[in-house]
Amino acid sequence: MNIAKMVVLGALENLGRGSGYDIIQELNRKKIDRWTDIKKGSIYHALRQLKKEGAISEVERTKVGRYPDKTIFQITAKGKELFDSLQEQAFLGLFPYFYGFKIALKFNTRRSAEEIKKFAERAIDIIDQQFKAMDDYLSSLDKSSMLYKTDSFFIKHEKMLFGAEKEWIQDAVKNLPMLQST
Repeated sequence: MNIAKMVVLGALENLGRGSGYDIIQELNRKKIDRWTDIKKGSIYHALRQLKKEGAISEVERTKVGRYPDKTIFQITAKGKELFDSLQEQAFLGLFPYFYGFKIALKFNTRRSAEEIKKFAERAIDIIDQQFKAMDDYLSSLDKSSMLYKTDSFFIKHEKMLFGAEKEWIQDAVKNLPMLQST
């Protein structure tokens, strides 16, 4: 999933229309930079790609003094479809860095609480499958081997991450009314 495209489309959906600068300000307002590694250059690159793909359209160009032209974009019907697809991937995507569900929720404008709850259930199922796969792997090893000792140490960390994400998703579902009003 292309996170930069997701956040650009999400920001434009929230804003209605905006420039690259406006999108970056929206990301800052949502504090996206605190937990993602999306760079400003990635936003402008995503804008160029999305325009080329027909997911956004240029609606205005302005020039103020000696500053470069400011291009204003808005999301197209094709862009809304792409956003919906990326958002669905994000709701179910625990990678990279476990912020898929969070980023999908931050930019939600059209998904109902019931839809989000279903995505949460599916994401939790994926986490539970990961737990089972880790347990199955460890049970296939000789418990006295060095491989078991080292792998169980690292898998413990993975389980902590997955467990925290599962707990956060469950908490997010409980707090949907509050989260959907922001």
